[in-house]
Amino acid sequence: MYVEQTLLKLFDQLGINYDYRTHEPVFTCEQANAIFPEHKGVHCKNLFVKDRDNKKWLLVIPDDRRADLKSIAEKIGSKRLSFCSAEEMQNCLGVTPGAATPLAVINDTDSRIDLIVDEIIANWDTIRCHPLTNTATVSINMGDFRKFIRHTGHNLTIANLIQ
Repeated sequence: MYVEQTLLKLFDQLGINYDYRTHEPVFTCEQANAIFPEHKGVHCKNLFVKDRDNKKWLLVIPDDRRADLKSIAEKIGSKRLSFCSAEEMQNCLGVTPGAATPLAVINDTDSRIDLIVDEIIANWDTIRCHPLTNTATVSINMGDFRKFIRHTGHNLTIANLIQ
């Protein structure tokens, strides 16, 4: 299972450039943005959800947007979504609530989770997210982010989740 240090080593091995900043633990997007208001890029809000059949998605939307799970469920072809438990998050992604990140798909070695990134995020040059812990933030350009997701073996689905 990857943790922050092994993730950063993997970035180096893959030639992924990143800006790494440590900070106090944060549990909300508002807290994260207050720490580094000048930090360039779009910050992610990450929703780890499932449907009644236990199919799981990691949904990544801009942090300043509200998620309507009913609307999102329709857009991704599900009837009803609910949030996964902290235990499911730890077992599937290797992170705890507050540290959810699209980078955590590196720990989904069985590809049980579908990663869907809102198109607003995909159109930014830089994405900001936690490196498997909520005590740091990394900024990565979208080209390197896509390279990383390909390396994990996951598909990166871009969709209009919130408009």
